[in-house]
Amino acid sequence: TVWFSSLLTPMTHATAFEDCPVRAFLSQNTNAHLYDVNLVTGHYTLLSNTMGAERINALGFSVHDRFFYAWSYQHSRLARIGVDYQINPLPMTNITNTNFFVGDVAVLENAHYVYRKGASYGLYRIELDPSDPDYLAMTLVVDGTTLDLRIFDMAFHPSNGLAYAVDSVGVLWQIDVAEGSATELGNVGETGTFGAAYFDVNGQFYFSRNSDGYIFRVNIDAGEYLAQFFAFGPSSSTNDGARCVASDLTDVSADNVDYGDAPDTYQTSLANNGPRHEVPDPPVLFLGSGIDGESDASTYPLSDDTSDSSNDEDGVLQPTGLVRGQTSLLLVTSSAQGYFNAWVDTDNSGQFDDDEQYVNDRTVFAGTNLVVVNLPSNAEEGDTWARFRLSSQPNLQHFGGAPDGEVEDKQVTITNFNESATWYPNQSSWTTIAFEDNWPFEGDYDMNDLVVYLRTAVYRTDGLITNVRVEGETAAVGAAYRNGFAIRLPGIDRSDIDLDSLAITINDQTITGAILDPATDDATFIVSENVYDYVSPGEGCEFHRTEPGCAGDIEMRFQLYVGFINPLDADLSGAFDPFLFASPNEYHGGLFEAPPGRSYEIHLKNYAPTSAMDTSLLGEEDDSSDAASGLYFQNANGLPWALEIPIEWRYPAEFQDLLQTYPQFQQFVESEGTENLQWFLPENAEPTLLFDAD
Repeated sequence: TVWFSSLLTPMTHATAFEDCPVRAFLSQNTNAHLYDVNLVTGHYTLLSNTMGAERINALGFSVHDRFFYAWSYQHSRLARIGVDYQINPLPMTNITNTNFFVGDVAVLENAHYVYRKGASYGLYRIELDPSDPDYLAMTLVVDGTTLDLRIFDMAFHPSNGLAYAVDSVGVLWQIDVAEGSATELGNVGETGTFGAAYFDVNGQFYFSRNSDGYIFRVNIDAGEYLAQFFAFGPSSSTNDGARCVASDLTDVSADNVDYGDAPDTYQTSLANNGPRHEVPDPPVLFLGSGIDGESDASTYPLSDDTSDSSNDEDGVLQPTGLVRGQTSLLLVTSSAQGYFNAWVDTDNSGQFDDDEQYVNDRTVFAGTNLVVVNLPSNAEEGDTWARFRLSSQPNLQHFGGAPDGEVEDKQVTITNFNESATWYPNQSSWTTIAFEDNWPFEGDYDMNDLVVYLRTAVYRTDGLITNVRVEGETAAVGAAYRNGFAIRLPGIDRSDIDLDSLAITINDQTITGAILDPATDDATFIVSENVYDYVSPGEGCEFHRTEPGCAGDIEMRFQLYVGFINPLDADLSGAFDPFLFASPNEYHGGLFEAPPGRSYEIHLKNYAPTSAMDTSLLGEEDDSSDAASGLYFQNANGLPWALEIPIEWRYPAEFQDLLQTYPQFQQFVESEGTENLQWFLPENAEPTLLFDAD
């Protein structure tokens, strides 16, 4: 046992690593945490948080004896680290009275170099060869004024004997440790504190930024000094990294990274900094039914997905195809919540350009999610490639590593179906649907029990309807009863619906369940069985956005997408047939001995109910419906229980009668719509009776 004259702790004989580790090592924090980092993906795991020292820095790996060496702040000297990740202070001589945070073990000589700027410091060499008479002696190479660099780590090149570092303003320095000089090579285009630096055996230089953990790569041997983002790594205020420079960046026998498989012109392989994701065991976040890993990308046409046994590219489906200049839909199946991104080579250039990202950090959830893609009108028709990435890490690019998730590359076809879209009222405005839910009683007639802002789009190809889209916002829920909301496509049979393309999202989350109403033969779609599931009255309020002082934000937004098995020759326009129904198993007034559920409906005036409604209710109490005459949901004076108003309507406040709030409305009804056509405008209302969101 070797004893220090100034320390009471004996130096133990640590065990060296058996081989040259592929992973990088990163020390962080003032209490010396050591991490294993996969530079390929940025994924990291904690190896030790009890290394026996308060802080280490100037970390380096020796290819000569397969130990790590680092400067121990607690012991104010160099220490050796073996496979147990414990600090073993070394019996050095000529030690300076300072600590060092920059350093690495040389490759062509068995020595550790440490550096600190300033007149009292400098670049020092520490001999690591036990047979050398200067073993563990600390020798000044050059003072810190002559070699004046604001660097935070350095790494030795695998073959030329030189060290490299990036300073705080992004200057890349080449350091000749024998001469104690430095040469400015260029600017990497990034700034910050780069506290960890690494090389691989091919001469690629990697460095990470403390503040965000971003790992960058520079090709030293090719003279390409502009840094390219490489992977998301761990961030920390104190970072220091090292790896065995004799190893490649990946283990060819490993299969714990998922790569894309598009042609390599799309930056697919690791050499081209292709997209890649760490695959833990077991996988947690992935697209589709599963995920497989590989050691590098198998690019088209040699993709690993050409065989059914290994094809994991099942997470993104295109029910509507990709149509230039139109809204297209993706059905994205995710195993858990994450960020989804999509790129499409719309100019068919063989690469993904900066402006070809069409989905940016869309939050998806476990299950199937509906995602909208809007391709430009100048997109090239024909076959091309798309790239889809899912991760818990936001801000992904179409290249670079991610610590989890999956990438799927797919051949896609961009088409031009001569498709036209007819929006109602237009693509940026709303029509308002408002309900009084006391039917068949007139009730308080405030017409705010459910207020929905709505717009629709009908897509046609060569005059035939291919799909429709409905967007809406629930503006108010002033009902004491619990109600659902649905939409029927008049004249369309449920057998015409393409179930694979049918989807609905509420607040950007895909809703599963019986979207297509099983209770009718009509194409009827349940938006929500209970709108109170998505809105809240607010503190001190009984209803949502109908009472003074209860002007909370609109909380429920939805999108409904419907495709057809075959294009339809049909007359479909306007707001379609939106209607209110009673929520299942919920009380809906003394008229009913039991909760009526779907058997209770309220439609716009003269819209017939669906086959799910109990039509014996028609004509009861204040209702004057007459099916034989085509009259529905109106009283003896023609007043309706549901309205469509072709603007974003200012509706009455709670308990304020519509006829008093908008005095011209009754004359409009009595004239059968020939007089007071602008009755619904705010200037024609009694302003004190309106709900005021401000």
